[in-house]
Amino acid sequence: MPTHEQISQEINIAENLILTFNQEDLESSKAQLEEKLSAPGIWDDPKTATKINQDLSKIQNTLDQISTLKTLIENLNIAFELKEENEANIILSQIQDICVSIENTQFLSGPLDSANVVMNIHAGAGGLDAQDWAAMLASMYQAFARRQNWKAEVVNISPGEEGGVKNISIRIEGETVYGLLKEEFGVHRLVRLSPFNSGHTRETSFALVEVLPAGLDSHINIDLDEKDLRWDYFMASGKGGQSVNTTYSAVRLVHIPSNISISSQNQRSQQQNKQQALETLRDRLAVLELKKQKEYINEIKGDFVSAQWGSQIRSYVLHPYKLVKDLRSGWETTDTMAVLESGDILPIILSVKRLES
Repeated sequence: MPTHEQISQEINIAENLILTFNQEDLESSKAQLEEKLSAPGIWDDPKTATKINQDLSKIQNTLDQISTLKTLIENLNIAFELKEENEANIILSQIQDICVSIENTQFLSGPLDSANVVMNIHAGAGGLDAQDWAAMLASMYQAFARRQNWKAEVVNISPGEEGGVKNISIRIEGETVYGLLKEEFGVHRLVRLSPFNSGHTRETSFALVEVLPAGLDSHINIDLDEKDLRWDYFMASGKGGQSVNTTYSAVRLVHIPSNISISSQNQRSQQQNKQQALETLRDRLAVLELKKQKEYINEIKGDFVSAQWGSQIRSYVLHPYKLVKDLRSGWETTDTMAVLESGDILPIILSVKRLES
């Protein structure tokens, strides 16, 4: 049976979500669109008529969801009072699904929110613990991608000396990937008993997560001049720094004017790694260019080349107690394994988006 606190929390979220809409305005807009759609000759301009029809469908869907939420809230209160545990759980799940659907519509409408992502994770202060922490975060985001039915592929990795990673880049593809993951940009802090020293003392580690929208050619064209590029070639390395092959398939690309450096070593051939590095460079240069355009300024978060370690967004504490807490929204949970191992981070992301809306 859901606790009274859980039910109150979900009802509060749902009711606040309903209040973000002015239903009278929605009904008025619906009537205006219906009038336009019924005008003689409207379908002589199929593009305009289709757009009106799509807008009308969105408004109608929102009104239907609001009406359903109100009914479900009433039913949940009744089920709780009657101690109908199964019914309460079913209704609670339905409320959560509708809230997520509405919030996705509200929160994921930015010009870049539909873009795929290249996520870069860098081990920070903390030595071997930090390298292990960076690997744990990479695993968490890959688990989250699976929960979202996204495709996640490691495109570059710099292994740590005794495990973990110094740096790792993951390309994530799917629906509204950047719209959700852009909230993860920043420094993530871990507190735990270290598995890397004999005393198992409590250690604090840091990792920087960069979130870069990928595939921005549809937004801006980037022309690269070969004379501005410097290529270095080396053997791909594995755990402990040993070579994993005997050919110079790994590449490092430096864009001289911007001093952006890209490494790629996870593809099979040097040519594939070069192509991967070029794609990543184009994305980074596109982000720099988009930052100059007013409509995108608020969409690109942070500076992917010089983020400060002090800009912590979230803490993960495994000792002396268990707690994951987002320092922006205040959202927290004691179920650290659900977050770190199962990638259950959507509630955290939505808590930040609610704060920003």
